[in-house]
Amino acid sequence: MKLEGKTCLILYNAANGKPPEETAASDFDIPLNERVDVRAIRQALKENQLNVRTLGLRRINSKTTALLEEINPDLVFNLCEMLYNHPHKSLSEIYVAGWLDLMKLPYTGSHTVSLFLSLNKARCKQILRQANIPVPPSITVAVGEKPNLESITPPFIIKPVREDGSFGITKNSVVKKLQEVEEKVLFIHEKYNQPALVEEFIDGREFRITMIDNPPSVLGIGEIDFSDVKTGEPKIFSYDAKWRWDKNGSNIEAKYPAEIETSLKNRLEKIAVKSFRLLGCRDYASIDMRVSENRRPYVLEVNPNPDISMDGDFGDSCKASGITYSGLIKNMVENTLTRGTNIV
Repeated sequence: MKLEGKTCLILYNAANGKPPEETAASDFDIPLNERVDVRAIRQALKENQLNVRTLGLRRINSKTTALLEEINPDLVFNLCEMLYNHPHKSLSEIYVAGWLDLMKLPYTGSHTVSLFLSLNKARCKQILRQANIPVPPSITVAVGEKPNLESITPPFIIKPVREDGSFGITKNSVVKKLQEVEEKVLFIHEKYNQPALVEEFIDGREFRITMIDNPPSVLGIGEIDFSDVKTGEPKIFSYDAKWRWDKNGSNIEAKYPAEIETSLKNRLEKIAVKSFRLLGCRDYASIDMRVSENRRPYVLEVNPNPDISMDGDFGDSCKASGITYSGLIKNMVENTLTRGTNIV
């Protein structure tokens, strides 16, 4: 496909801070110093002969809509994960995709339906379970209710239902006693104003599978390295471990490629591809799995809008598989232009 001369708009969430001024121009070309992924993708797009524009988004209104119409890109590279000051990050991702659908603009990444299904942990696991994809046993506790643990066994991990990026998960999220569960559930209800997911904690090896599309396939499998977790703490990817490791001393990351036997690798790939298709993911996704002591894989999370920066999981997967980062971005752009504005 000829990409030369086509215009790609990179849409990303501008850094939180003071509210933007009252002109649409104030949201345009926000300095990219803190967005390594935007810089890397912009460079990859230019290497593929595209004209590149960037738009840092804090909000959606008539002025930003008018600006988007003025730019009139051939496609949007959607990296937007949050609207300014929105209390629920995952809902912002859905709103932005829906906005682009209404604007009839082709965009990279998963569509509104896929985001809606995947970013609600309880809904996602219900869909996977009905398709016989193994997920940890769990219950959902609505706001104002107390947990009934009769159907699941300890230890448990408690998470907000509608957050990603490990929001709401701390080193204290793994508990055993009913009183501890009730305290964590109440904390999520009060702090996040949403249901809590109480899930059986699978204590085993954890893998991150990076996925690409057309056709759905595995780009790379990395194993989460928990060797830096302090003695006595659960081996989990908490918010602090993911985003504040320089302060709490736990540098947890995925190592690519994972050193696993062929039979397990094949099982992980099969489950990942089936999950990707079932939830309608597009272009890319990452899927977290744990393998229990009896060697059974369980899907923990399906992230339809993961970080695809060069220095993250996707960059590491490219290096491990011999694919160039520029080639990866080109594949996503071609997929987007081929399907046009169809949401599925």
